[in-house]
Amino acid sequence: MMLQALGYGLIWSVMWNVYVFLILKFYPFSMLHDYPKDIQAAATIEKPSKAQEKAAKRFGAVGGLIIFGVLLAFGLLRFHSEQASFLQVLKYIFIIAMTWNVVDLLVMDWLIVCTITPKWIVLSGTEGCMGYKDYLYHFKGFLLGCVYTSIMALLFSGIDYAILRLVIWK
Repeated sequence: MMLQALGYGLIWSVMWNVYVFLILKFYPFSMLHDYPKDIQAAATIEKPSKAQEKAAKRFGAVGGLIIFGVLLAFGLLRFHSEQASFLQVLKYIFIIAMTWNVVDLLVMDWLIVCTITPKWIVLSGTEGCMGYKDYLYHFKGFLLGCVYTSIMALLFSGIDYAILRLVIWK
């Protein structure tokens, strides 16, 4: 069960990384708040038009629905053919979600953003900003992510468990 959850966690991490890459490529203004303060202050991103803001919100909503729908599906796929306790479902979903949080810190933040810092990460006007090398900033984000991940795992495990009990196992 744990290896399968780790595997699904890696798949979910790839989905998240592709989603973030697409946002950075097409709607960087919507990610500015996730950068360190020096980068936010130096960024020379043009103010988005109403159409761009709408497109970013639409992309965010559709992408979010897909990503969170997949998380729900992982739990349903794992437990559809066997009765499980809420705690078993929670542990499974928690492992998937926390795998993503760890991969986000180690690969996306520390390796790609802080160590490699490719051009597609660097916002216009922020070349040379020290925030790109701020490992502690990303570690603090990871710790906050642990809280959000725990809450998310509780919520999605509850939804999965309710669907399993009321629809699938009945």
